[in-house]
Amino acid sequence: MTPPPPGRVDPDLADRLTDAVLLSGLPVAFGEEGPGVRIRPARPADDADRCAGAAALDWLPSPRLTGAAAMAEPGQPAGPAREVVGTAMVNALAEFLPAFGLEATRDGSGRELRVGPPALPAAGLRVPPGVLAARPAGPTPAELGVPAALLDALRRSAALAGLPLAAHLGGTGITLAPCPPAGDPTGDPGADGAADIGWNPSRRLADLADSDRPEAPGAATARAAVDAAMRHALGTALRACGTELRWLHALHRLRAYGESVPTIRR
Repeated sequence: MTPPPPGRVDPDLADRLTDAVLLSGLPVAFGEEGPGVRIRPARPADDADRCAGAAALDWLPSPRLTGAAAMAEPGQPAGPAREVVGTAMVNALAEFLPAFGLEATRDGSGRELRVGPPALPAAGLRVPPGVLAARPAGPTPAELGVPAALLDALRRSAALAGLPLAAHLGGTGITLAPCPPAGDPTGDPGADGAADIGWNPSRRLADLADSDRPEAPGAATARAAVDAAMRHALGTALRACGTELRWLHALHRLRAYGESVPTIRR
């Protein structure tokens, strides 16, 4: 197979990366503006760095956060927030892409997260057509009882980070569920008005994982990898963008309590 010219990502690799990102529930950024995963050619660190055809991955947050960071004075939260969000999301990609058959590694300098052209173009998770199952959308966060003030705070933080907020329980993106009552064994005495945070991948991945098709075990593995990686990333990214969060490690839950200070305004 003829390698791609310098400065180009292997076309099959670009297609597989795009599909994996979309299956995970994340957007793909095109050009220099976010939000989403930017897939670009890897940049050689030196003359001995052979990276032809390899892709490098970045996370571009919302243009609003990028603009606020560019205009922020030293000590203001927007600049650090942009860096924290970008690092958290690139780390999440490194965690879950191997479950899609795409090995992600850092370059020699540690600057870039890279994925090289696959040795076997047909390898990796493929979603067959017709996998979507008919099902109800599910209740909205408001219908589930998530307080309006908390929902607004999470919506602002998610929008700044460039992350989708699921409009209903079955939607793709960040999901919200009210906390169990205080008398429940999983309750939290300080959780009045709080919500538990989760992540839904795309419907295509979720429905394939729940199907009886031969590809279902691979899809279930990918879904679990995305869930674990995104929970880690959300705890960091949403906090950086102004939401008060706490990990309840004994319960394996990420809980949001409202808007934190300082907040990012622009």
